[in-house]
Amino acid sequence: MAGRKALWARPACDPELPEYLRLLVAQPQAVSRSRRWLQRRELGRQAGRVILPHQLDQADRLLLARAQLAVDTILASEVRAAGLLEPDEPALRRHEWEIACAMRELTEMRGLTPADARAGPLTTAVLDAQRRALVLAAEAAGTRVGALERYADQVAAADEAHGDWHSALRLAGLNDRYRDLVARTAADELAVAELDELTDRAAITVQVLKHSLRQASAAAEVLALPPAQAS
Repeated sequence: MAGRKALWARPACDPELPEYLRLLVAQPQAVSRSRRWLQRRELGRQAGRVILPHQLDQADRLLLARAQLAVDTILASEVRAAGLLEPDEPALRRHEWEIACAMRELTEMRGLTPADARAGPLTTAVLDAQRRALVLAAEAAGTRVGALERYADQVAAADEAHGDWHSALRLAGLNDRYRDLVARTAADELAVAELDELTDRAAITVQVLKHSLRQASAAAEVLALPPAQAS
């Protein structure tokens, strides 16, 4: 998903969490103060069902943000609003939550290796296998996020095509006026022919007048008086 805005992960909630608690996590300002305190107490008893960005390593946080952006793109699409795309929000929220859970586990597992682990051959072999397991798990999560992003890319392309279709329909409504505009060009052609004819006549008139002026000039020379004689 190229050219996207800066990525910021937000809290991820278990889709099975009651809606009013999910709203408290996503938009705390939308909950009245009197209810916010009570709901936060209840939410505190279900802490494992909410994953906060600061609980994740940077790489895991970025992967969760990518997944959330893909889900947002799909759910906010025009084609979904128009009923052209299956509005399967529960499935998408489940994917978001499972990816968040995988990120939390990866972050936790990276911190399990004791700092004082002996560097003997057996310990090294165990550590290498564990690191490999972490890499494989991270790659699998990344593949899943990539699949979600490809889905979002297709939805975005569908949105673009949908917008282009509506724009074409809107512009097509002006076709009658454009046809009238083209039809008027025939009248313009007739007018040009008429003006050309008038121009030709004016040119003939100019030639006649010039000829008349030359004749008048010659007559004026014939009528010219000789110079007066000195007395």
